[in-house]
Amino acid sequence: YGLEVMRMAEANVLPYDYEEYGKEVMAYVDAANKKAQSTFLGQAPSFSEAETAAKHFEQAGAKMLTRQRSASGDVVKLNKVLLDAEHALLIPEGLPNRPWYHHAIYAPGEYTGYAAVVIPGVNEAIDKRDAERTRQQVAVLRDALERATRALEQK
Repeated sequence: YGLEVMRMAEANVLPYDYEEYGKEVMAYVDAANKKAQSTFLGQAPSFSEAETAAKHFEQAGAKMLTRQRSASGDVVKLNKVLLDAEHALLIPEGLPNRPWYHHAIYAPGEYTGYAAVVIPGVNEAIDKRDAERTRQQVAVLRDALERATRALEQK
């Protein structure tokens, strides 16, 4: 963590790579969709809107990375956009049963101690075999990704 803090402190533009982040999120959504298909069989909630949102997030991340690499002028505004995108991934009401955790992409697991769970709202709903909660959490994830994409697309 110390090295990361030093790297950020020395950077004019925050070294966030939302393109890579978007690819990871797409893989998480794909894995959760497969898990839901095998868990709920023919009754699995649709992940199509979350998949589309993840793809748009990755595309916006790729454009942002280009802007970061050629940053000149007002880097303060660019850094604000990067921070806004990360804040947009927070769920205002928090995760089910744990409202103190707000991140849509990463959180400690409900039963894993501090071990991270990816897209925790979705994966934990699938693990509980709760199709309605899964549907709701997929929508929450989609909304967070759409907010983050809009933040990255700020000029």
